[in-house]
Amino acid sequence: MNDYFGYAGKTVVVTGAASGMGRALTEILVDLGANVYALDRVEPPVPGIARSIIANLGERASIDAAFAEIPTDIDAFFGVAGISGVHNSFLDTLTVNFIANKYVTDTYLVDRVAQGGSISFVTSNGGLRWETPAVREELVPFVRGGDWDELVRIASEFEAEFGTIPGSLGYILSKRALNLWAAEQVSPLADLRKIRINAVLPAMTVSGMLPEFAEMKGGQDKVEAEVGPAGRLAESVDMARVLAFLGSDLAGYVSGVHLSVDYGMNSLELAGLAPDRLSWTLRGVLSRQSA
Repeated sequence: MNDYFGYAGKTVVVTGAASGMGRALTEILVDLGANVYALDRVEPPVPGIARSIIANLGERASIDAAFAEIPTDIDAFFGVAGISGVHNSFLDTLTVNFIANKYVTDTYLVDRVAQGGSISFVTSNGGLRWETPAVREELVPFVRGGDWDELVRIASEFEAEFGTIPGSLGYILSKRALNLWAAEQVSPLADLRKIRINAVLPAMTVSGMLPEFAEMKGGQDKVEAEVGPAGRLAESVDMARVLAFLGSDLAGYVSGVHLSVDYGMNSLELAGLAPDRLSWTLRGVLSRQSA
């Protein structure tokens, strides 16, 4: 049987590998024969991984320590880990969801991902409309920011304009920023070693963060009311299968894709068949709240 996915014997890194879609993805990759280096804040309970690495993506030193245990040659990287922001500060949410992923890429992946390798990030359908002019303008200072310290300063100065910003809004900003930044990396990474970069934008998914999203929306019934044409919430494995495809040889000519895995809900909004709920800027929302 042909190995169409091409993971057999390859070195793969997954963040957020202990639960949810990260765990589901890790299980798939192990089954496909990959040597998986699994990162999370707790031990990933997946048999057959090459190495389990405890790491906190909110701390630069912890990231550096983790990559000291990872081979210098990586075939595929999956940035799955993230936080909802419901019980986190604006800065902490932005750090884990965006700053850490940019830092990992700039500091390690540009040197370690192999010729023709892949980088895939989990962002969110909450990060849609990142490409619209007003939203993109708001994101530019973040995506064009330099190192870790500069990005922390930019985020802190942004929050200082409005006082304390809820972490849930930091979630939206972080996912939008990661979407725009990933798009801007398509050409540089292709020029470097024909490295592909893509993003998966999940709809509401049954995972460890679901109770927090339900809290943010005002209850599980509110979440269940937004399942769309699928008639059900997404499962973690639904996202894991898409990620496994995007990082594989099957997607060898796929880069710069922002794939909404939502059973068509975003398409309905774009077609004008459902309300567009996301064409707003964070600055606009915060300005109205402070008025």
